[in-house]
Amino acid sequence: MGLIRTAYMQWKSLRFPWRRDVFRGTDLDGNMYFERAFKVGSRRTRRHVMYKENFAVSEFRDDRIPVQWQAWMRHTRVEAPAVTELLADIERRRRMDANVRMLQEQEELKAIGDSRQKTFQTSAPGEDYQPEGWAQSDTPTRRGQ
Repeated sequence: MGLIRTAYMQWKSLRFPWRRDVFRGTDLDGNMYFERAFKVGSRRTRRHVMYKENFAVSEFRDDRIPVQWQAWMRHTRVEAPAVTELLADIERRRRMDANVRMLQEQEELKAIGDSRQKTFQTSAPGEDYQPEGWAQSDTPTRRGQ
C-alpha cells in the first residue's frame, strides 16, 4: 500500500466529534468497514460496509464479505479483524482443500484396488475349510452301524 493511502486510512480511522463514520479496516477484496455511534453516550455502535463494486440490493449475497468481518459487523467480536488474520484463513482453506483432494484420491485408489481383488478372487474366504469330522467319503454311512 502506498504512503499516501496509508496516511489517508490512518486519518479516516481517527475519531473526531464532527466525524460521523470512523474507518475500521478493509478486507482483501477492497471493501471498507466503518463504525458509527448510535446515540450520544451510547455504548452500542452501528457498523456498515462500503463495497468496492456497486451492485443491486437484489443481488446481495452473504458471502461477499469474509466471515471474520461478518462477525465484527454483528458485534460477535469486539475488535476488527486484521489483514494477517484474513491471510491466515485463506492459507488454512488452501491446506484443507489440498487434504480433501488427497483423501479423495486415496479413496479412489482404494476403490480401484478393491474392485480388482473382487474380479480375480475365485472363492470366498474360508470356503475351502472343512473340519476333520466333516470329511466327505465316497461310501455312505448309516447311523448305528
